[in-house]
Amino acid sequence: MERWNSVAGWRGLRDPAVLQYFNGTFLAFEKDWGDEELRMSNLGLLYDVRYLGADTASDLIRARLDADLPTFFYLWSPHPLNARYRLNRIQLPAYSTLFEQGLSDYPIDVLEKVASKQLAVLTPAVAELYARFEIENSAQESIMASIDGEGSSAMEAVCTWMQKDENAAVWKAWLPVEKPICDDGHYMVNATSCAPCLPGSGSIGGTATACARCSAG
Repeated sequence: MERWNSVAGWRGLRDPAVLQYFNGTFLAFEKDWGDEELRMSNLGLLYDVRYLGADTASDLIRARLDADLPTFFYLWSPHPLNARYRLNRIQLPAYSTLFEQGLSDYPIDVLEKVASKQLAVLTPAVAELYARFEIENSAQESIMASIDGEGSSAMEAVCTWMQKDENAAVWKAWLPVEKPICDDGHYMVNATSCAPCLPGSGSIGGTATACARCSAG
């Protein structure tokens, strides 16, 4: 990440003017997250790497950006700094098996939703909401920014985000479809309507999805 708008790809970082602009320094979090010194060396980038530690890196980077100081650093998404500042990503070579040699970008970690099989039995509505839940990185960063920059609690930040008209379609898509309650002698055709049973069949209504054949007589 950086504040030098003309740098789009990593080769531009070799420019002596760019190197001087960033004072020849790259800010990282923890060394065991990735060997940035190896990456700099193998990509021919003459930057000194400073590992700041996970607990202090964000604060120091934020302070430098607030002071409008040229800052070249490591970051990921979602992260509150992406919502608070206009940052430019510098594209590295696409992730490949050369990552361990410092010759490619980091892999994209895909998060998967996991729930107990009992969830659908114990609380079907919660299970359905969980299955429908999807949220973009930009939305997460907007919520993070409220917590990080405004001191809101997680609950307050989420409520503020949900109350904005432009976000209503997102969270409404998570809600379980309200199933109709059918009268006796009817069955549920789909999530929104009921239909009468055919002659010779019946049902107890409610959320029945089919009618049973009546017994003789």
